[in-house]
Amino acid sequence: MKTIRYPFILFFLIGLFIPGCSEENANGPDPKPNVQEDIIEIDNQIKNFISKWEYPGATLAISKNGKLVYSKAYGLADVEANQSMNTDHRMRIASISKTFTGVAILRLVQEGKLNLDDKVFGEGGILENDFGTQPYSDRVRNVTVRHLLHMTTGGWVLANDRDAIDSNSSMDNKQFFDWMLDNTLLKHNPGTRYWYINTNYFVAARVIEKVSGKSYLQFMKDDFLDPLGIPSAVMAGRSLESRHPNEVKYYGIGNIKGFEYGFNIERRDGDAGLVISAKDLLKFVLSINGRPDRKQILERPIFEEFIKGSGPSPLNNSYGLGIVKRVNGLLFNGALPGTRTGFQTNDDTGLAVALLFNGCVDYTNASLWNSFNQEFFALLNSLASANTSVYKNIDQF
Repeated sequence: MKTIRYPFILFFLIGLFIPGCSEENANGPDPKPNVQEDIIEIDNQIKNFISKWEYPGATLAISKNGKLVYSKAYGLADVEANQSMNTDHRMRIASISKTFTGVAILRLVQEGKLNLDDKVFGEGGILENDFGTQPYSDRVRNVTVRHLLHMTTGGWVLANDRDAIDSNSSMDNKQFFDWMLDNTLLKHNPGTRYWYINTNYFVAARVIEKVSGKSYLQFMKDDFLDPLGIPSAVMAGRSLESRHPNEVKYYGIGNIKGFEYGFNIERRDGDAGLVISAKDLLKFVLSINGRPDRKQILERPIFEEFIKGSGPSPLNNSYGLGIVKRVNGLLFNGALPGTRTGFQTNDDTGLAVALLFNGCVDYTNASLWNSFNQEFFALLNSLASANTSVYKNIDQF
């Protein structure tokens, strides 16, 4: 694999020189009580990580007990332009989009507009017979909203078990949905086993549109993004030229280099299509984590459904309705050519972290990907678990 070394920004700690040191200066109040200061323990972890894995840059947001206590940017948003990353830069968040989709569905459930056990297809189903030209199989007619979000539909795969989501990339959503229902397989009965298939969340996004009467993004903006004060969330575009203001440039490494643009990411809206800043992603996470620190948008019974897994193997007790439940918090992550993202909360420490990179190692190389992921998740866990006493009692939201 060709080694690529990107330039990085040097960060300097600037100290205040105060002549003498009177009793008043030594024991007086902090002259900058509400100003963030660099935390070397945190910065070194991120800078070492992006240096080792040759990532261009990163944005980080950390909260403690619901307050944004650390917001930092590292490296470059655009290597060719030598543009420094800043905390307002936004990135594709890949599969973390699924968490937004799950929450959007649950908001409709909370409003009494649908039920998780509603059928999706066929007579009496939410989408009825709107898509496809072939008669639906029994398996298709038995798919529920819950099956979509739990990844327990049993498929939407090609004969070789490949996820259908990127097939026929020139098709628009309606054409793809028609083709998908006519040509893909549900290899197992719905509700019998867990199988992570992105197409499930493509279908879930269409459910949101049918029930709400709005586009996927517009429903979320009206229902919870705008009320929460999250202005940076937009849908990704497939070309370099379609980047939004303050959106980074993406860099794949190894065999995924050159595939950062050109694929039909507009189709991936419900499973991988959102673009957002780290600070706004963290604000969203804190609104759905079940803690009293900030206003929650899911009522407690709905939240319990959100985090509940589908069951023991071959189902999945950790994977909820677009969220992963850990012993002491919540987690989700995502990857696309040129971006790697994650968030994690920790109920024991009160910390929550959102971490976005505009690079991604070669996930077609299984051994490399496994090694990278061990360090990636260890970094997330460290940020959400350690250095709990270093943060000022400030809130930068």
